[in-house]
Amino acid sequence: MKNLVVLVVLFFAGMANAQISVNGGASMLVGFSNPGPWGGVHVGLEVPRDDAVSIYGRFTHHFRRTIGDSIPAFIIAKDPLTVPFSQTVNSIPSMNYNIIEGGTRYYLGNGFDYGFAAYGGSCIMLIFNSVKGDYDTFDETLYELDEFSRYKTTFFSLGFGLGGGVKYSSGRFGTFYFDLNLAYMIFAQSSNENIPGSVGDIYNPLIFNFNLGWRKDILW
Repeated sequence: MKNLVVLVVLFFAGMANAQISVNGGASMLVGFSNPGPWGGVHVGLEVPRDDAVSIYGRFTHHFRRTIGDSIPAFIIAKDPLTVPFSQTVNSIPSMNYNIIEGGTRYYLGNGFDYGFAAYGGSCIMLIFNSVKGDYDTFDETLYELDEFSRYKTTFFSLGFGLGGGVKYSSGRFGTFYFDLNLAYMIFAQSSNENIPGSVGDIYNPLIFNFNLGWRKDILW
């Protein structure tokens, strides 16, 4: 992981030759079919090609939250002589978001380095959603979850989107920004095909991602 981070930094630095920007802040994600929201944090890099155009990369983690109605799950006795042999318990699904994104930004106004400016552009996103269930307490010395009630899974998604925002740059304080992305997932795959349909329903193919943060430009 450390080697990957170093390579990414060197890649952006090599393209910039003289300038690279680091940024970070708070994020919020809202899904189209399941509103959420999910709160989170983000970190990223941005490299200006000139004062009007830049390329950027960003990682966002949205914290796990429960969503949806409770789902019945079955527990089965480890010993076939146990009475009752099976029981029903309730579970609540929860999910987080991990987003790797990159794209191009076009600045209008004072440009990348100075004052107020608006920006917009396109992006590509790779998303990992971790889903698991929070089950009612049961005697784990006697019972275990039925195979088809273990719906822990990860969704892998690829999407494209559009984004835009505003920023204010000050030589003394750095740059403060607010932006949002609208992205649609064109491909999604679950690591566990034996999940209840109600769990799959919490997945959002269309998302809105809001970001508020601070950027520091590094010159050399």
